[in-house]
Amino acid sequence: MRWFQPRSALFWTYCLISLLGLVGLVLQVTPVAALTWRDILVGLPFTLATLVVFGWLVLHLDRLHARHRIRTPLVMGFVWGALAGPGIAMFANDNNMRIVRNLAGDAFAIDWQAPISAAIVEEAVKGIGVFAVAWLARPLLNRPIHGLLLGGCTGLGFQVVENITYSANAGLLSAQDNSATAVLVGVVRLLTGITSHWMLTALAGIGIVLAVTRSDWPARRRAQVFVMFYLLGAALHFGWDAPSPANIPIGSIVARTLLYILIFAIVYSWVVHTERQWFRAVVGWAVTRGIAPAGELSTLISRQSRRRARKAERMSGQRNRRHQVQRQRVLLDWVQDTGAGSGIRIPA
Repeated sequence: MRWFQPRSALFWTYCLISLLGLVGLVLQVTPVAALTWRDILVGLPFTLATLVVFGWLVLHLDRLHARHRIRTPLVMGFVWGALAGPGIAMFANDNNMRIVRNLAGDAFAIDWQAPISAAIVEEAVKGIGVFAVAWLARPLLNRPIHGLLLGGCTGLGFQVVENITYSANAGLLSAQDNSATAVLVGVVRLLTGITSHWMLTALAGIGIVLAVTRSDWPARRRAQVFVMFYLLGAALHFGWDAPSPANIPIGSIVARTLLYILIFAIVYSWVVHTERQWFRAVVGWAVTRGIAPAGELSTLISRQSRRRARKAERMSGQRNRRHQVQRQRVLLDWVQDTGAGSGIRIPA
């Protein structure tokens, strides 16, 4: 897929909204950043750590190299999350929270305006980006792992830039002119990043991508999948921002973190199962047509089986580890390319 699609109105809409989001972000953050630029610099290492740690995690979840054919959509998702998402969300959140205060009063709004607005606005902005990229890349995306990766990259872009805005605002929260608050904010954002936007949008992305690209499914099935996964991401966002009990704030955060990891692990295990189903089907298809022998391809299905295959080869004096890993990566990419040409899809 080429990222530049000049004949697509959706592509130009994607570019325009990303640009407008960036302009809006700069206009909203600049007045604060002019006062707290030192805090932004102090928080920058934590922001970069967030990008590296959770970027590695998102890609590490891709056990069978599905990203090989969808690198361009993943980059486009990240760019949308980083440029379009935060600027639009900041503006919309301010207005939404004002509406909540006017409708429900200040007492209610203090605790609930942030979770209500964020679950609606931020998930919608990120979700629209996932939808746009999925539509532009329809020939490439049709499996749950594609939605998880695209959603994860989109959410990560949002998460990284949001961390910068938190660093900028940290200076306004400090009574003394020091950077201790910015350091604390950076540490907390990094530690709690495991359950942040990358995870929430990865879950929603599964439903969005399958609803957009699985034209072989009945409309009702696609709608059900979309609603289930999108609302799961939004509900987890609401639950995370909801106020903690005053007597156990830390315990509540730990409990929610463990619960969210468990929920994600359950969904992810299903995603991995479907991806292995597809992979086995492609290997079988290639073997029956004499395109490739079955033996070596069958060892690629998991990291454990690949390690066992490398160990067995080394014990027999064949190849060093570096060459083994390189060959396995080449074969994984070959299966992804072959599978795309075969037309095989996971069952409905």
